Amino acid sequence: WKLAWEKGIESARAGLHATLLVRHPSNGKLYANFDREILQLLRETKCLMRMGEDVKEPARMVLLQESKLKSYYNKLSYALAEYEAVTARLHPLTKPLL
Repeated sequence: WKLAWEKGIESARAGLHATLLVRHPSNGKLYANFDREILQLLRETKCLMRMGEDVKEPARMVLLQESKLKSYYNKLSYALAEYEAVTARLHPLTKPLL
């Protein structure tokens, strides 16, 4: 199980290189693109370290950035919510100008 987990580390870390903002193809809304596998990697790394298991360096590096990653996601989500609120108040004739 540990070897499978270690292989999963790299795929989860690849999510850190993904585009931050994505536009939904059907409704056109912007979303914060945050890979949930990263959160799972953080939880699993913490648990393994509590159990005294040796954890590979890439997983520890992501764990060190946990608060920063969560803060960035929360701030970006807030900015997108504010953007949606502002654009919802625009007059329909001016919306296409954005």
